[in-house]
Amino acid sequence: MQTPPPAPPAGDSTAYLDAEARRLVAAARRRRETIDRSITAYQTTMRERIGVGVRALRRDRMLYRRELALRIEWRRDSLGRIEVLGAREAVPIAVPDPEVPKHVQREVADYAFDPADDRLTVGFGNQKNRDSTKDRGVEFSHPLAPNSERDYRFATGDSSVVVFPNGRTIRLRELRVIPRRLEFRLMSGSFWIDEDSHAVVRALIRPARAFDFEQDLAGEKDDDIPGFVKPIRIEIRFLTVDYGLWSGRWWLPRLIAVDAVATAGSFLQVPVRYERLYADYEVTGDTALPRATLPPVTEESADSATRARCRAQGANVYCSCRNGACRGFVVAVPPDTQLLLGSTYLPPAFGTSGGDSLISAGEMEELMHALGQLPAAPWQFHVRRPRWVLARYNRVEGLSLGARGGLDLGRLQLDGAGRVAFTDAEPDLEARLVRETPSTRFRLAAYHRLAAVDPTARSLAIGNSLGALILGRDDGDYFRATGAELTIVPAVTLAQRFSIRLYAERQRRALKRTDFSLPHAFSQQDRFRPNITADSADELGAVFAFRAQRGIDPEHTQWSTDVTIDGGTGTYDFGRASTTLRVTAPLGGRLAGAVEIAEGTSAGRVPVQSDWYLGGPGTLRGYGGAASTGDAFWRARVELANAWPAARIVLFGDVGRAGPRDHLSLARPLAGLGAGASFLDGLVRLDVSRAIRSPVGWRVDFYTDAAL
Repeated sequence: MQTPPPAPPAGDSTAYLDAEARRLVAAARRRRETIDRSITAYQTTMRERIGVGVRALRRDRMLYRRELALRIEWRRDSLGRIEVLGAREAVPIAVPDPEVPKHVQREVADYAFDPADDRLTVGFGNQKNRDSTKDRGVEFSHPLAPNSERDYRFATGDSSVVVFPNGRTIRLRELRVIPRRLEFRLMSGSFWIDEDSHAVVRALIRPARAFDFEQDLAGEKDDDIPGFVKPIRIEIRFLTVDYGLWSGRWWLPRLIAVDAVATAGSFLQVPVRYERLYADYEVTGDTALPRATLPPVTEESADSATRARCRAQGANVYCSCRNGACRGFVVAVPPDTQLLLGSTYLPPAFGTSGGDSLISAGEMEELMHALGQLPAAPWQFHVRRPRWVLARYNRVEGLSLGARGGLDLGRLQLDGAGRVAFTDAEPDLEARLVRETPSTRFRLAAYHRLAAVDPTARSLAIGNSLGALILGRDDGDYFRATGAELTIVPAVTLAQRFSIRLYAERQRRALKRTDFSLPHAFSQQDRFRPNITADSADELGAVFAFRAQRGIDPEHTQWSTDVTIDGGTGTYDFGRASTTLRVTAPLGGRLAGAVEIAEGTSAGRVPVQSDWYLGGPGTLRGYGGAASTGDAFWRARVELANAWPAARIVLFGDVGRAGPRDHLSLARPLAGLGAGASFLDGLVRLDVSRAIRSPVGWRVDFYTDAAL
């Protein structure tokens, strides 16, 4: 973990960019250090949902989802009651049928909060010493904790006035929180504070930077983690906590939402969305009760004796323990599981027609605007630990090894990679400058590299490398490219719906340099096919790709589409366009089906390396790479399988043809038939296929991200 620069002393005047910010922080701290015991009881309805997905090239999938609805009755000096109104969870890629969570009865007590607790406690997890949260060595610094000036600067922002029907007005003031250093434990945020009570009534924050496993848990043992899954990062797009005013006096939590994406290496992205909504409060209180100073807390949770006293109140009493104290709740769970699974109180599942957010469209628009206004990340100077042994294998480079390193400047990231091929010592070099905003990621790169004719086929990824070395089959086709590019894509925390690439590069042919593979070691007849003879070209070009998807649950119909438009000028002047449509759907009974249709064409003189190439598991099963090539193509595939997504037996057929655009027809296409085993809704796939038109033959393919 990097060593932070020396912290300024507590109370350093540089922490406050204006006098009003100093006043707001002091008042909010005094509010945090007192207990408002005037609320003696409340009732509320709580709805919660969690969605965890996985992103892939063909279609996104839902890994896990959970919905919960509770009726909470909290009482300060006696047992509370929690009624489970609805509960379900599912793992759609394995067992899509929802079930009642196994431990729902013992978990729900934690959803009842004590209004006397620090208002920002809800949504920030358990607090240690009321100022920070610690989890496996990562400690979050609360902006309103005493002495937080060593970690933050503060400034006042906008103001707002809320007018109630009875004429009462409440003035809110924004406190902007600016982290001093680029650390995951520090927050960049916007807090809205009630000018009368000094309660924080809305908080919108995100960590100053993404969590990085190697950087933030440097002391952890990570030697067993393969290099190709690094870096492991968690990007939190936002965490928002919103409060509503009840009975004209009490601010109580209304909405908690977190949006994040976990990434591993360059191939795995796991978006996570958490939402909790409190509504329909009925509050009982005594406005004459004074506030009292909050005593210091030295334990994160109640000790075993306190827990035991709470549990001793009855066999059906469940305890919620916090800040050294436990409260008991009687939990009522209806015995009818179907009543829980189909409850109308439950929020709609992610990816259904009910919508993807419990936040209203207006609130989401306001939240996104506020997110774009959060203070920018500070500059820093952090050298990333190099990643060694970036290995790949193909018939051009043979085995190539390399390393990647980087420099994190906070608002900009610099990184570079280099590798050397064992066949001819040809270097593969790339230097990149990356700038990421809350909505967009910009990357400027200079490079001399081996390029694949079809980047979506992932010919330079680990799957094709293993196929080349172990099976003696390299489905990629390659050329050398030297130049510069600018790529523009959504921020990693957003759906990857588009990409833009602008480039200027010199393109040259790449020769096949080796025939070595395990099959070749036993038979000299097993050789790699030749690589394409790429045209020499100096090109200035652009690539625009767009993607859309509807549906994410395998129990319902899903469709996705990709549209790509690209072209170049220079030695060759050309343009290309392609589109792909995929539909998967349950067919009734215990069957599921999928259809994929794609076509592409071009205009102008197209260099060989910009032709369309069919062959391999991504385009035309039963055939190797470049089985059919040309400046236009069409293809189609159909699949039929059992409906259970955890493990499927799939029957499939592919047809397609590529050729000159002026003479391409539907007659006599290449065709392949086969059967396969699919796991986890097509995330992992094994196929045996047979080409039924020349060149005929059998193939075994192991790949990821299949239609079914």
